Amino acid sequence: MRFFQKNTTLFAWLGYFISIVILLILSVIAVEFFVGNGDGIWFDYDLRLIGFRVVAWAVGLVSLYLMIRQSPPVVQNILLSFTSVFFVIYGIETVVGWIHDAGQKAPAANQPQYAGPAYDSSYAFDEFLGRKPIPNHNFKWVKTLNGKPVIDVVMHVDSFSRRITPFVDSLNPQRDRYALFFGCSFTYGDAVADNETIPYYFQKDNTAFQAYNYGFFGYSPRHMLARLQHQNVTTQVPQKQGFAVYTYIEDHVNRAIPSAGWIGMYDGYFPDVDESSMQTNGVYRFVHPLKYRFGMMLFKSKVRQHFAMDFPFAYRPKDYELTANLIKKSQEEYKKQFKNDDFYVVLYPDALKKDSPMIGLLKERGIKVIDFRNLFPYPSKKYQLQHDGHPNPEAHRLLMEELSKELKKKGVI
Repeated sequence: MRFFQKNTTLFAWLGYFISIVILLILSVIAVEFFVGNGDGIWFDYDLRLIGFRVVAWAVGLVSLYLMIRQSPPVVQNILLSFTSVFFVIYGIETVVGWIHDAGQKAPAANQPQYAGPAYDSSYAFDEFLGRKPIPNHNFKWVKTLNGKPVIDVVMHVDSFSRRITPFVDSLNPQRDRYALFFGCSFTYGDAVADNETIPYYFQKDNTAFQAYNYGFFGYSPRHMLARLQHQNVTTQVPQKQGFAVYTYIEDHVNRAIPSAGWIGMYDGYFPDVDESSMQTNGVYRFVHPLKYRFGMMLFKSKVRQHFAMDFPFAYRPKDYELTANLIKKSQEEYKKQFKNDDFYVVLYPDALKKDSPMIGLLKERGIKVIDFRNLFPYPSKKYQLQHDGHPNPEAHRLLMEELSKELKKKGVI
């Protein structure tokens, strides 16, 4: 009781402050209700959230003051140290945020302004993959330049959330062998038509095979492993003989870790992995809510945005090893289901990461690697879409032409 009597004045002032804030916020919300649309947001400011934050800061600061005042000297020093570090970080974040926002100028009228595509309408939630293509769905992939479409394609998805790989009319539809393609948007065919994807060009040139597209926007080795661990893929593929390919790009390390940037970009909706057993189980944001929230905090950091940083700052040896282990486990799961070891990793052309240790790590684990890093320069204007950073149809065609040659040499096709 003595504690509360000793701080009566402070609590009284806190009560006055909270009451005034609540009255002000309620008054402004009332004005917005009659003048605006009544959603509690005025000039892009959420009034309720502002009020809550102001009250929370006030209560937090008073609570911290009381804790420091009433604690033993050792605890006071610890609390003061943590408080000092917090306010230094918060101050840097605030100042850099002002600088960053001030530098974000609106594009000039004569500068190109891109918009789209609306990825949100292309995927559905999955309890193991996080996100998957909406089954039996047609997604219209549209990108506009100054309001006019410059890329407009329709992507067709089957009942197993695979992008459909159409047949060429002049070819024999009786195909008794399968070709499974795992990967990201490069495999899925971001911004290209159904008959311009990696699986399509392979299927076109190899009439004994039917290609199945298991790629998708933002996918990584985590997604391939989750598919193979939680789905009986053999029930989705009628053919009994064939092979599987995983198309690897260096950014998959970023997704396998996962980095703060990738946690934010995919909002934590990707498979969680127990690194000790390489078992996928659930979705990252739900299995690790604290890690997810901390990753989102880093992702939204103005310091990270202003200096174009990611966390970790660079790939570490253990990051490459984790990625290689995920691919190795996927190979084992594929072999367990399909009863063959015709599983290959294709290293995509990459002019920026020719010194990657990934090829060595994969070979150490007994994984069959086809190294196409020097096949053509990428990224480059010749092999990229004009209005998008993804590979163009010619890049897909050339890659599959060379893959066919390599697999013929190995006696696979």
